[in-house]
Amino acid sequence: MKLRSLIQPKKKSGVGILFFFLILFVVLILGFMGAMIWSVLDIANDAIYPALQGLGVVEGVNANVTEYVDYGFGVTNTFVASMPWIIAFGYVLTLIFTLVFIYVAGYTPHPAFMAFYVSLMLLIIFGCVIMSNIYENIYQSGTEVSTRLKEQSIMSHLILHSPFIMTMIALVGGILMFARQSNAEGVTPGGFSGI
Repeated sequence: MKLRSLIQPKKKSGVGILFFFLILFVVLILGFMGAMIWSVLDIANDAIYPALQGLGVVEGVNANVTEYVDYGFGVTNTFVASMPWIIAFGYVLTLIFTLVFIYVAGYTPHPAFMAFYVSLMLLIIFGCVIMSNIYENIYQSGTEVSTRLKEQSIMSHLILHSPFIMTMIALVGGILMFARQSNAEGVTPGGFSGI
């Protein structure tokens, strides 16, 4: 019973707002980590693959290791090469899903939670600024990791401009939540209740 009430909060409570911003912040962190992990995997793959290809035929086993390396690491190399597109596509889809989820769930918080929403919005913008500054420092460091991050042009653009992107998503999410509340109560733009 308690778990269900956490998953499906009351329509007027502020728990849904908290979940919305928590999801946005988790998506931001996962996007940052995904870009970094791919950079490390790409560096490791570029170091290991050529070294294993140069082994040739191993004596005593009478096996061509290069052939087996092409079978195993060739697939891995193709997957690692396509990961930036997968990470960027998943990141964008997750951000879109958060807005779709608000619309489909029909969450309508009480107007008293608007100040809570704005404070969480400012908090996530502050978090995005910190995350994009960290990413920019690594991006412009001139190291091997920064070279790999520059290869991820879409994901780098999304993380570097995350304060603006998250602000737009938070604004649209707030409009979806709080405009539905005024429509549910029958409030017209002039401020009069519907009859």
